Amino acid sequence: MRATHYDGSLARSQQNGARWLPNPVSCAGQLLLELIERAAAADDRGVTPRDFYRSAWSQREAAYVHRLRRGGWTIETELREASNRFEKVKHAAYFLVLDVDPDGVELQQWIAMAREVRS
Repeated sequence: MRATHYDGSLARSQQNGARWLPNPVSCAGQLLLELIERAAAADDRGVTPRDFYRSAWSQREAAYVHRLRRGGWTIETELREASNRFEKVKHAAYFLVLDVDPDGVELQQWIAMAREVRS
């Protein structure tokens, strides 16, 4: 595991080469929390648009994944087939590559704040 520096501003983190930690109250923050928890638990289901809608009431999951990627997080995408009442469709499932220590002090403080927001 390599040491990682975190920054609260996406623009500043990109400029400094730091990893971005979004505001825990934001949709991006809640998505990151879900991705971290599933990666730490080795959950192979991934976070789907339906999962994200249930937790954040937002249908813009791909936009937040894009922001997190720009912020230095490694997120993989898997396309899955499904069907609705009318046709067969594909949807994405997102997985975080956990290349940082989730027990680091700064990340643990952020996770605690994000969990508090969720409840």
